[in-house]
Amino acid sequence: MKFDVEKTINYWKDSAEYDLETADALFEKERFPYALFMGHLAIEKLLKGLFVRDNNEHAPWIHSLPVLASKLKIKISDNISEKLGEFMEFHLEGRYPDYQMEFYAKCTQVFTAQKMEEIREIYKWLNSQFYAQ
Repeated sequence: MKFDVEKTINYWKDSAEYDLETADALFEKERFPYALFMGHLAIEKLLKGLFVRDNNEHAPWIHSLPVLASKLKIKISDNISEKLGEFMEFHLEGRYPDYQMEFYAKCTQVFTAQKMEEIREIYKWLNSQFYAQ
């Protein structure tokens, strides 16, 4: 079976959009840790779509936002790189029981609203990179 680059890119982009909408819905329902987890996932999927675009191959089976970003051909600012590292907390702490209670306590409405805004800003920038070049 031939690898369809455009179809794969569209899969990642469409899936990322769905996950960001899910993050927003979870935020509205005050499911803050899960909203952040889904926000992380949306960013991860955009990075994977950009990887496919840049490399014409399937994205690596990893969840590390900084590692995925480092494999792209676009210039990632230091500010965005720092935020991607911070967002890793939402993947790890949201999934593993040893960290969950501490993470849940951290996920107040104010904290989550701020982080969701940062996720949306980076999401928007990453999404714009599909049309740059």
